[in-house]
Amino acid sequence: MSFFRSFLWESLCTQLTSRRNWALLLLLPLLTFTAARRMPPEEVSAPVQVGVVLPEGESDFGALLEERSGLVVEFCISSLEEAERRVAAGRWDCALVLPDDFQARLDRRELEGLFTLLIGPSSVVYPLVRETVTACLAQRLSPELAADYLLDSGIAAPEQLDQVRPRLNQVLADPDRVLVSLETVDGSSLDPILLADRGISQLLAGLTAVLLLIWTLFLAMDLGRWLDSPFTRRLIPLRGRGPLLLARLGAALILPLCAGALSLLALDRPTSYILPLVPYLLFWGAGTLLLARHRGLWGVLPILMPFVPVLSLLLSPILLDLSALFPALAPIIRWSPITLYLRTCGGAWTDGLLLTAAALVFFSLFCGIEMKKIPAAP
Repeated sequence: MSFFRSFLWESLCTQLTSRRNWALLLLLPLLTFTAARRMPPEEVSAPVQVGVVLPEGESDFGALLEERSGLVVEFCISSLEEAERRVAAGRWDCALVLPDDFQARLDRRELEGLFTLLIGPSSVVYPLVRETVTACLAQRLSPELAADYLLDSGIAAPEQLDQVRPRLNQVLADPDRVLVSLETVDGSSLDPILLADRGISQLLAGLTAVLLLIWTLFLAMDLGRWLDSPFTRRLIPLRGRGPLLLARLGAALILPLCAGALSLLALDRPTSYILPLVPYLLFWGAGTLLLARHRGLWGVLPILMPFVPVLSLLLSPILLDLSALFPALAPIIRWSPITLYLRTCGGAWTDGLLLTAAALVFFSLFCGIEMKKIPAAP
C-alpha cells in the first residue's frame, strides 16, 4: 500500500507539472464563467415576442390575445410589413395574420385556414401560439356555439334565446372554472423565469460534461501510451498492471474533477451540479481503464474524437431532445451517461447510482482481466 500511495503522489506531481493540464484546468472554468456572465439576463427572462396583424376594425380578437401576454409569450399588434420584417430578422419568433374578412368568416363558421402563421428559421414557440389562438377563438365563438347547441337539442326555443344570451356571455368565477395548476416533479410551482435560468444552467452543465468526456478520452490515450513505454513495461512484472493503472488514473482524474467543479460554480445552485460529477467521472474513469489496456481501442480514439462532441450533443438533451422527433432514439438518449448526469443534477439520484453501479461493473471487469493474467503459484 505504501508503494501505491507513493506512486499515486508521484503521478499527481507529474500531472501538475504538465502545461497542457494546467491550460485545461484554467480554460474550462474560464469558458463557463464567460458564457454565464455574458448571457444577458433580459434575454433569459424576457418573453418571446409574437406579431399580430389585425384587419381594419377588428380589435376584440387582438384584445383577447393581449390578455394572454405574459412571462412566456408577448403578442404585439403590428402591420403586415413590420411583422414580415421582424420575423425575417429574428426579432420576433413568429407572426399571426388575420384575413380581411375575419368577422364574415366567423359568422359563416369557416374556420379552416382562418389564420396565417409567419415563421422564420429560428421560430420555436409557434406551436404554443397555435394553442393560444385556438383558445381565443373558442372563447370568441363559445356563446354562439352554445346558442346553436341549445337550439339544435331543443333545450331552448328561438324566442327564448334573448333571455338566456346574457348567461351565455357570462364569464365564470374562479370557483366554477376548471383550473390547471402546473408544477415540477418535485412538487414546486412552475415559474417560467426559474425554468429559463435552469435551462441555461443545464446547457452549461451539459457542455461541461461533454468537455470532461473529451478530457477522459484523451486520458485513455495517454494511459495507453504510458503502458507501452519501456519504463512501464519493466515495472509491470514487479508491481502489476492493475495497481499501476489505478494509481495513474486516480491522479489523472483529480484535475478534471477540480476543473469541472470550478466551472460549475458559475451556475445557480452549483452544489446540485458539482456532486453528480463524482459518479459521472467514476463511470468514464472505469471506461478509461478498459480502453487503455487495449491498443486497438485507444489507438482509434484520435480518429473518432472529432465525432464525439457532435454525437454527445445529439444523443443527450443538452440543446434539444431528438427523441421527440425520432422515437427510436429515445432509449439511447434516456440511458446515455450525459443524460444520466443531467438527470442526477435535477434530483434523480437513482440515475447517479446507476452511473456508479456501471462504474463498479467496469472496475470488476478490469480487475477480473488482471487477475487472470497473474500466473498461478507453483
